[in-house]
Amino acid sequence: MENLVAKFGRPKKTLRLISFNEEEGSRFPDTFTGSKHYTGQRVDLTMKDPAGIQFDDARKHAVAELKLPGVRHELPDLPTSFTELHIEQGPRLIDGGLQIGLVTAIVGQRRYTVTVRGIANHAGTTPMNDRADALQRAVDLIVALRNAASQLKSDLTFTVGEMHVSPNTSNVIPGLVTFTIDCRNNDEAVLDQFEHLIHQIVETPSHAKISSSVNRWAESNVTHLDDQLLENNQQLVDHLGFKSVQLASGAGHDSQIMAKVTRTTMIFVPSINGISHAPEENTSEADLLHGVELLAASLHQQAY
Repeated sequence: MENLVAKFGRPKKTLRLISFNEEEGSRFPDTFTGSKHYTGQRVDLTMKDPAGIQFDDARKHAVAELKLPGVRHELPDLPTSFTELHIEQGPRLIDGGLQIGLVTAIVGQRRYTVTVRGIANHAGTTPMNDRADALQRAVDLIVALRNAASQLKSDLTFTVGEMHVSPNTSNVIPGLVTFTIDCRNNDEAVLDQFEHLIHQIVETPSHAKISSSVNRWAESNVTHLDDQLLENNQQLVDHLGFKSVQLASGAGHDSQIMAKVTRTTMIFVPSINGISHAPEENTSEADLLHGVELLAASLHQQAY
């Protein structure tokens, strides 16, 4: 932004840099609380972090730290357009030898918890044919669900990321198991179909002494980004001579919140080895600069 002003002078439209808190929901059990607040969406101020601290108390403490000269606390007006530059967080750009990804949409997400109830019993004295092993049933369900997902659509992602086993003792047959499911796709119909399959597979009885149930606790719809800004950025990236591709984002972003209230676009740069959310996450300086160059050209087109 400083370079644009130095090179082209005062823009016709205001340029604003926004830093949102808690996109990831890493501390509190909600995501995008910063962008939700900015766009006027409801945020639960009573939710608590693992230490029992209430969100509103943490918010007030953080805001108090910003009582500095020149800091204003009123919300600025919503912009006429919003552009987000981000790493891809996946392997498609780096594997394809591409420099830029232009985001068409952000996938819809659904998250579930599956609960399997069996009977905890002695590992040595309970015959194999007389067990109500909740963990074995959970493993069978995970295999069946993964197979169902791959057969439904190849780009439907299916992840079991969290599992709890009780009593979690080496010499006791597990009596209670819970595990999470995270599934994502850029087609709501596919997510609807898979949700139906999840219920069908999980809730179909397989053992007289074992029951299993599923609960959906998070859902976000597919977000389609602005077609005209996408087309404009495609023309700019072609003019700059960068190799690019149009693609959907498999991760969530503040852009999906901003897209509800204003024209929104996203630009991706490659992630080395497709790694993110890990210490090895990295992007080359050259690719970072390509992203900045395209961002500058896009902002110049939008604001001057």
